[in-house]
Amino acid sequence: MYRLQPDVLQLMPLLTKIEMTAGTADHYFKKIIELRREKMNRFFKSLFMLNILSLLLSIVYSFFPGESVFWNSYGLILIVTLTGNTVASVLGSRYRKLDITYLLLSSIGLLVVMLSNTAASVLPTYESSRSILSISILLLLLVVGAAITRVPLIRTADRQSRTTLSADRPEKKTRKAARRVLLVLLAFILLIGALMVILTITDINVGVAEILLSQYSLFYSFIFLSIAGLLLKLTMFKWNSLVSYVVFSLGINLFVLFAIPFVFMPSLLNEAEKNYTESFGDEWQTYGADVPAFKEMPFSIPAYFFGISSKDYNLTEDVLFYEGTEGVDAGLELRFDVYTPPADAANLPGERSTLIRIHGGGWDIGDKGTENFAQVNKYFAGQGYVVFDVQYGLNNQDQFVEFLTVPDRVSGDFSIDDMVRHLGLFTTYLADNHEEYGANIDSVFLSGASAGGQLASAVALGSSSGDYTDIIDNRITVKGLIPFYPANGLSQYRNIGGESELVDPALMVEADSPPALVYQGEKDGLVAPRVAELFRESYLEKGNTEIAVIWMPYGEHASDLYFPGFYNQTFIYYMERFMYQYQ
Repeated sequence: MYRLQPDVLQLMPLLTKIEMTAGTADHYFKKIIELRREKMNRFFKSLFMLNILSLLLSIVYSFFPGESVFWNSYGLILIVTLTGNTVASVLGSRYRKLDITYLLLSSIGLLVVMLSNTAASVLPTYESSRSILSISILLLLLVVGAAITRVPLIRTADRQSRTTLSADRPEKKTRKAARRVLLVLLAFILLIGALMVILTITDINVGVAEILLSQYSLFYSFIFLSIAGLLLKLTMFKWNSLVSYVVFSLGINLFVLFAIPFVFMPSLLNEAEKNYTESFGDEWQTYGADVPAFKEMPFSIPAYFFGISSKDYNLTEDVLFYEGTEGVDAGLELRFDVYTPPADAANLPGERSTLIRIHGGGWDIGDKGTENFAQVNKYFAGQGYVVFDVQYGLNNQDQFVEFLTVPDRVSGDFSIDDMVRHLGLFTTYLADNHEEYGANIDSVFLSGASAGGQLASAVALGSSSGDYTDIIDNRITVKGLIPFYPANGLSQYRNIGGESELVDPALMVEADSPPALVYQGEKDGLVAPRVAELFRESYLEKGNTEIAVIWMPYGEHASDLYFPGFYNQTFIYYMERFMYQYQ
């Protein structure tokens, strides 16, 4: 028998000790892995419960929407749940295909929710104003999220072995090529997201494209986080590789930065309440309790995702009110749409007061209806107002946005003076026919956006100044002015002339000018925020304090397009109280 040498015998205790130490280290390593797995399982179980809770509350909210602290708390839970589901899908559940399905649904589906809600909102004839497709996608996200998180994770070792087997399996050339193309596409989309977030939080001017930024930013947070997760799930890079770190960091940063406008909501609400109260007193604060039809809160988080349903209203479209036969007006045909309250409108706050809305578009494009954000019309008709959405003659020079169409028989060589005159002609038609629509012409409000805000201001202030008394029919009484980012004085830069006071209505402000409530985005790159500030200063210089500007942090031009958005919801909250206060 082979005999161990004495020196080898002396090493045996040391070798045994080393073996025991290695065994202990391996034990501790496995223990750490086990603890991490248990923490992940707790995370998944908690997330499963959140999915079930969010799903149940979402179903209830879909049928019985409301505004309260409770529903906003649910909205925050929904945001946490959707975020957690994306993280869980990226970390990996037991079902890799289901993870990828969720990430695809979160990225593409939420984009569809955003667009569907907008389309449902701006269509005049779509009475619901809520998208069934959007609601279905949101509920499906929670169902898939619950499916992902319902079973604890498998052991790490098993996951690693399955991953190794999957990686060793040969991949077909066509499938491999398709995956590479998809990865390049996802990487490119992430870079677009990085550019978009820079444009959202900085003052870089991108023209009309800015309309698509801040008001949808909370959707973009989830969309780009999901795209980053999808890129990580489909790539062959290891988790600890540099590329994975870059993609992961980019996804997290896009999620956080896109959420900044939403995070600034408390600042918006505090500033809006302060500005409104300073200008119009604190009486308005009692209206919420006295008028059940009013919005209960300035902003509803669930409504941002699920949309806001319109109340009952009636719509008559394309009513001809003026047909030009001579001079510059030859061939001109101007029409309006009218939104009237339901038959049982006696108890509604509007009391059939009249709201005239004037579309924007740089004085040479735009139209009533969809292009004038129709849910505002639907909303106030449901509040008891008679809302007129009115056309006016457009200048026929080069279009402000070339790819948009111009309504037939509306365009011509029209100046600001002509456009104001056309709107004045409508007021005469209204005075002659108000009984047909049940409109109260002793209580009229003028409102418009951008170029429409400038024209609304010119009509209202021109008449009240005493210098242009023939603009508005003398049978009509203007009680208030509500311009959205009014383009006062800017038509001259489009080579569209007119009387200086009509081009810049701020020049006509007097001590008795109608009270004004102004919407203005702080990052508006088309109508500088300074224009709204100068408008306010012109009121104050005349000793007229009845003007309030509601400033929208990070808000760009037309940031009220998304009716359920945080900017528009907030302004509607104050707009309905303003009209009730002064009607």
